[in-house]
Amino acid sequence: MLTIACCLLVSLISAQGGRALRMKNFEVPLHVPRGESTTLRCEFDLQGERLYSVKWYKGGREFFRYVPNERPMKQDYKVTGVNVDMEASTGQVVVLQTATLATSGRYKCEVLAEAPAFNTLVEHAILTVVDIPQEKPVVRGAQERYHPGDVVRINCTSAPSKPAATLTWYINGEVVDDKYLLHYPPYMQVDGLEQSTLGLHFRATHAHFPQNVMSLRCTASIGIFYNKTEEASLETHRPALSLESREHFYGSRGTTSTSSPLSLTVGLLLCVLNALR
Repeated sequence: MLTIACCLLVSLISAQGGRALRMKNFEVPLHVPRGESTTLRCEFDLQGERLYSVKWYKGGREFFRYVPNERPMKQDYKVTGVNVDMEASTGQVVVLQTATLATSGRYKCEVLAEAPAFNTLVEHAILTVVDIPQEKPVVRGAQERYHPGDVVRINCTSAPSKPAATLTWYINGEVVDDKYLLHYPPYMQVDGLEQSTLGLHFRATHAHFPQNVMSLRCTASIGIFYNKTEEASLETHRPALSLESREHFYGSRGTTSTSSPLSLTVGLLLCVLNALR
């Protein structure tokens, strides 16, 4: 009889100990555009237990609480950067309105069951508010023409954003080797936005000028939200034609390389007149 009672007690304890809350879906957006609303999800399964409370925290400070046995059931608390839509928020969903740069931070959801077990679920994630510029990056310092052997030294600067944009240089469609790049730390502005600058420094060669033109491209990107490009075309100096080359270039049928300058001029004018007819 004692053995049976002990077995029943062990079974009861095991059954109670096996009951645990289960998180079905925890969702905090990785990135949120500045000025937009966003939804935080903390969807759970009580596994037969009764809910005592759901609490949300940002950086360790509570900003929203849902307690079904209290009146009112929903309460919000002032935390910098957090503006809760109380009507749209529930025990499993919290809606934040008009995200600002201060909305960025670590968010935690805490689910607590009632006595006697007081089982708890805790999940957290980081949310980052992004401020996306509309402008393209700016390329500065480029000359119109370069000789092979000249040093090319130019900078690409992104428009102010949050976080700072990632910059990439291309030469003739190919990503530039890191040894040609000059990395600068992002410049922080007074409003919290950041500017990126990436320098390009290398010695030009004949291979950089297919068809006498070198194409440079700088791309600024922020995740999937922003991708803008600025391009520059740098020409090389074309060598002047020698007298013999000019005679060969401008010569027409019936002329030879010994044609006089006057005949060359007359021939050229006739070509122009024929083209205008």
